[in-house]
Amino acid sequence: MDINKTQKIKPKIHDLSAFKQVMESRTHPLDMVREAISNMLAPEVAASEAVIQHYSHPEYNASFIFKDDGVGMTYTGDAENPGRLDRFIGLAFSKSAGLDGDHWGWKGLGSKLMLSCTKLVIETWTGNDFDDVFKVDIFNPRLSLLSDPPVEPVYELLRRSANLSDRKGTKINIFGYDGGYHNYSFKDIRNYLYLNTAVGLTSHLQGLPEVRLKVNAEEKTLDIGFKYITNHDQSWRTVVIDDTIEKVEEVITEGNKKIEVKVIFKGGFTLDTGQFGLSSHRYNTGLRLSVKGIPYFQLPFYAFKGSKFNQYKDLCSFTVECNALESKLNMDRSAISNQHGQDVIVKTFRKLTAKCFDEFATSENYIEFMQKRRKEDEKSKANALIKRQEALSNASQEYVCYNPNADEPVVLHKVPSSEQDTLAVFWKLESKKLLPFEKFISLEHTSHAGIDVIATYQIDDESSINQFVSIEFEYQFSNFLKHGHNPKQTSLIICWEIDKPKVLTKINEYTYRYDVAGVSIQVFEIKNFPNILIKSYDEIDI
Repeated sequence: MDINKTQKIKPKIHDLSAFKQVMESRTHPLDMVREAISNMLAPEVAASEAVIQHYSHPEYNASFIFKDDGVGMTYTGDAENPGRLDRFIGLAFSKSAGLDGDHWGWKGLGSKLMLSCTKLVIETWTGNDFDDVFKVDIFNPRLSLLSDPPVEPVYELLRRSANLSDRKGTKINIFGYDGGYHNYSFKDIRNYLYLNTAVGLTSHLQGLPEVRLKVNAEEKTLDIGFKYITNHDQSWRTVVIDDTIEKVEEVITEGNKKIEVKVIFKGGFTLDTGQFGLSSHRYNTGLRLSVKGIPYFQLPFYAFKGSKFNQYKDLCSFTVECNALESKLNMDRSAISNQHGQDVIVKTFRKLTAKCFDEFATSENYIEFMQKRRKEDEKSKANALIKRQEALSNASQEYVCYNPNADEPVVLHKVPSSEQDTLAVFWKLESKKLLPFEKFISLEHTSHAGIDVIATYQIDDESSINQFVSIEFEYQFSNFLKHGHNPKQTSLIICWEIDKPKVLTKINEYTYRYDVAGVSIQVFEIKNFPNILIKSYDEIDI
């Protein structure tokens, strides 16, 4: 007789494999710095000073030091009652696991990014005489954990009583970060801090410490706060959200739980991007998602901007804060896990963000900007037109003329400087039946489908008629070579001028032959067609 037994089991966690996945999942090498800053600036740490130092160590090369004078960390070794050091060393001791955590400590994974180094040293003390000073040395964590399979690095914990030389807080030395291969500049790290970390905080938070950044010999105190576009000179060319735009909606999640989804929209846009250092190469344009004030990453701008806002991404610098997305971020907090899925919180966030853009696009400031920009565009077009007119009437401007009977020359067009000009001259000659062909009929033209013109032509009365053949037009012959056209698909090449005669065989003053890939193509040079004259503006009467 079979006996069925039921028992409760618990899933097993392979910490080393999880550590490795966290280290490999990061999007940017400096995401480690973001997590270190979140730890030091957390209100629970109560630090008055936080120092970030990057330097080249004589043995390990690229290295970091993070130092604060906050509450320090204790170690219990008890998973049920972990100290702050237990949480730092262990995996997923966090709010998402149902434990108390710091302000930004949702997943409890960030500190594991520090393990991508040759040696990690943590020194910490609470400042209380009855608490021990702890020092943790972790040897070769990067080499050990990134091997296949991952190997447990050597951890050594030293605890001792405090003495007079000890200072309250935590100091973390990361020797040979990422193998020590890349040394960052002061500007590199500062830009990253403002765009991706709590240094670029998008919301107000009391009691934050002074933050100092030191890279080699350069050291500065950093003002905390996102670098928003401002409009101090009240120029219409820069439009900012005066205060904030907020949208709120309550949703019911799976499990019938009510969640408030609130978005806070800030920022603006400008035509004077250089004045504010905006550039897609600096990754400081578009729309950034902020969660609990940290601007983690750029969102796909055009998917979120709604239907009424019509400015280019690279003119904009907006943030949208939504704390309800904290649990929806992926492992390294570089994207929304269910960004295009059916999650009710994510869908509501997308909808509310679009509504914020729509509200901004119907504001008085935005409408005024659009009116003035249209007016400026019309002025620019008028100025451009005047410049074109002035160029055409310049005494040295050259024109293509035709003079079949040695009378007053007929002006056809300015001397070509483009393929479009070349076509214009040719078609004027065609319409006046002045081409050196027995017959030529242009039937179709396109600038998108490869070959330019489909035509029917006959070179002279002794030649056969070529019907519905492909003809390529170029300003200069060399453009045919540059554009990579297939010679087997080209019946004729017509250009304004031959600038590479050495690759051609000359037949007469305006006709050449191009032999290539087993085919022979005739090439016509309009510039030297019979009776074509080149005259300057002061030689003709227009």
